[in-house]
Parts: sequence; structure tokens; C-alpha cells
Amino acid sequence: MIHLRMVAPPALAERVLAALDRKASVINVVHLPGAARRPSGDLILCDVAREDASVVLSELRGFGLAEQGTITIETIDTAVSSAARAAEHAAAGSPADAVVWEEVESRTSESAELSGSFLALMVLATLIAGSGS
Repeated sequence: MIHLRMVAPPALAERVLAALDRKASVINVVHLPGAARRPSGDLILCDVAREDASVVLSELRGFGLAEQGTITIETIDTAVSSAARAAEHAAAGSPADAVVWEEVESRTSESAELSGSFLALMVLATLIAGSGS
């Protein structure tokens, strides 16, 4: 399961909630109107079956939520409930095979930085490989 924490402007919150309510793979939907201060707006929490997370996130981003508010993604290690099992069953595919592309993008962009130590390591590796032939 994936936990989503979103802050949505009030004008967008109802649209977000309606989209979440349409998905059988989304559970534990919580709406706290006016709870967020920076950015200001409504706090919306939910849990999504991992297999459907990218589909749900794509729809939310299509509404402009990432630009007008925020979306935070957290991985849930264990969910003990029949509702969680039902949500995972409603989503197509296997949780073990599910890829949350937004998570992959975030992790790869954080570590994709060219540094002096990396270049030195590459030069050293090239010299060692060259001397072995």
C-alpha cells in the first residue's frame, strides 16, 4: 500500500475527493477542510493499492494538484485490515510487481549528480581496465 498526503485548494479538493472515491483501490480517505497552512488548503489523506498508485497519481496531477497544492507519497510496510486486502484485490496486477513511477523518478533525480569523486573513480576504473588488456 501507498499512503498519500495531499494539500488541495478548497476549489480543487472536491474534485480530488470525487476521484479518490471512484477508485476501489483507494481506502482510508480522510478530508480535513482548512487544516493546512503552507500551502493553505484542505488536507486529504488516503491509502492506495501499490498497483494503482501511478494511475491515481497521474489523475491527481492532471487536475493540477502538484502545481496548486502538494502530493506526498509514503510506503506502507504493513496494513492489517480486510479493507486493505480488498483494495489490493481490486487493483490489477500484483503488489510485488507494481512500480510507482513517481517514486522512481524522485529517487533517481536525487542521486543523479555528477561529482569529482565519481569522475575520479571512473578514470581509475578505466586505467585499471586498460592495464589488464
